[in-house]
Amino acid sequence: MRNLTGEEALAQILRENSVALMTGVYGDPCTSLLDQFYKDGLNVEISAEEKIALAQALGASVAGKRSVVAVKQVGMNVLADPLATAATHSIGAGLLILAGDDPGAEKSQDEQDSRWFGKLMGLPVMTPRDPDHLARSAVEALEISEKLAIPVIIQITGRLLKSSSSVGIYQAKTNGKFDRTRPWGRLILERYKYLHEQIYPKLYQHVEDSPTHSVSKVKSRDGAISCGYVSTLVEHENHFELGYVHPLPERKLVEFLKEINRVLVVEEINPLVEESINAIIGKHHLKCDVIGRLTGHLPRIGKLEKAQIDQALTRTPKGLDTDVKPSIGSSILQLPCGGFEPLYQALDEVLPDDYLVAGDVGCNILHGYFPPIVVDTAYALGTPISTAAGMSLAGKKGIAIIGDTGFIHSGLTGLLNAVELKHNVLVIVLHNKISAMTPGAQGIPGIERIRTLIEACRPTAIDEIHVQKAKPEELQTLLKKRLGEKGVHVIIAHAPAQKLQG
Repeated sequence: MRNLTGEEALAQILRENSVALMTGVYGDPCTSLLDQFYKDGLNVEISAEEKIALAQALGASVAGKRSVVAVKQVGMNVLADPLATAATHSIGAGLLILAGDDPGAEKSQDEQDSRWFGKLMGLPVMTPRDPDHLARSAVEALEISEKLAIPVIIQITGRLLKSSSSVGIYQAKTNGKFDRTRPWGRLILERYKYLHEQIYPKLYQHVEDSPTHSVSKVKSRDGAISCGYVSTLVEHENHFELGYVHPLPERKLVEFLKEINRVLVVEEINPLVEESINAIIGKHHLKCDVIGRLTGHLPRIGKLEKAQIDQALTRTPKGLDTDVKPSIGSSILQLPCGGFEPLYQALDEVLPDDYLVAGDVGCNILHGYFPPIVVDTAYALGTPISTAAGMSLAGKKGIAIIGDTGFIHSGLTGLLNAVELKHNVLVIVLHNKISAMTPGAQGIPGIERIRTLIEACRPTAIDEIHVQKAKPEELQTLLKKRLGEKGVHVIIAHAPAQKLQG
């Protein structure tokens, strides 16, 4: 046994199990994880965006090489397209999706729960609780992926990755090989028939028998069911710790539930398991009350703390408990984005109060919170150009502020679309040559060739300006000029990120 963090445990166990490719996109909690993989000598390739990362991993899998994709929770939205098809299409060698969730949305634009993708796409979802359980789960995931030729999702969080425990050595005992006849010997609906008749029964039985579940039982009217890192915070003698949340080990859960009167469900982030436990109780006519996030015994949003769990069984429920501290987190206040402040000041001077500006989900979100407040929307990485194009339909020139990482990720297609459809948009690309919020050891593909990529889209005009060197009146003059002209205009604004400066 060796004492390791979750990040170290994953890196070592994947290397020991001959994982040939690690792909992903930087974004917490996966940035330091990907860099740990790189540090430990794994073949890590940072992708421009998540769909590309998964497509490459699928190719490696089909070619007989084990692969892993690591993305934050919002990145799951981007790779969902090929992931949904992979369930019925078949793969080859083991393929794991490490879904980095962010309970409390401390470093993200939302608090979505990646476990839903398993339910949506019919894929197994594992929820490890500590580094050793994470290592065992990863090996079991490789085995089930290769036995059934489907990807496996593993939910990870920052607290899990930074926690530490003794970790054993585990080896997958399977080999995966792509069966070309499975997808191409069947039409689309027949693939689903095969999935339900041949794959799911084996998956359900595997989950029932999986050693990743842990059950401790004593005679008591109360019990707890938990999953993920928060399992380590639960102190209850009647405790069912889940290794899988989709599918659930229904038979084992029924045996556990039929002997108690009340069960507390502890999970992050959404009440996915809580809803399923209610369904199981109804299906099997059990007499057991379910309490948790849905009932207000635990907070409906945010990450769970031990004190909240300890008090849950005795507290008076608040209905949908959504108490949060009305403050802006330190992670936002510390964004390393000071180099572009003169540009925001210039925009504030030039724009009327009612002018809308589409922002990215990078550093410029600061100016949705703090003066000069010039950013009105920030929906997703890479979206502001298209959002600004929509804003232009109200009769004013749309303004988009997008980071170079966001532009590479998915802003390029938005620019191409705006040019082809002749929208009236001013695009400001913040070019600091780094993903300043989540910098990693590897560079972002294409980030050094921003101008070449912009030129290929053929906008009306391209300007470049060094924000720190330009006088305030120069910035204002350029902005006024381009705002007064019709067409798609791009300003490449150069400034060093604080992370680059040291």
